Amino acid sequence: MADQQLLTIFIAVTAVAVLIQTGIAVGLCLASVKMNRQADRAAAEASKYKSRVHELMDKVEAAANRLTELSASSRTQLHQMEFQLDRSLQRVKRKVG
Repeated sequence: MADQQLLTIFIAVTAVAVLIQTGIAVGLCLASVKMNRQADRAAAEASKYKSRVHELMDKVEAAANRLTELSASSRTQLHQMEFQLDRSLQRVKRKVG
């Protein structure tokens, strides 16, 4: 009789443990599904910004190229002005001296 009660208690404890494990597995599955949905939404949102970022990078690159050209042009003009000023200064020195 004691063995029968012990067996019943063991089966009840085992059944409770199995139910707890099942609850944990269901909880993990639901959490996984929720995280998967959030990841899908985040990926969709990121792909929206991807095209905008590419457009912005193209504009920044074009602006940088224009700035490089402007810098080179300004440098050339500055050298020309410096050359002309030197020539003018030499003429003034010759006339004064």
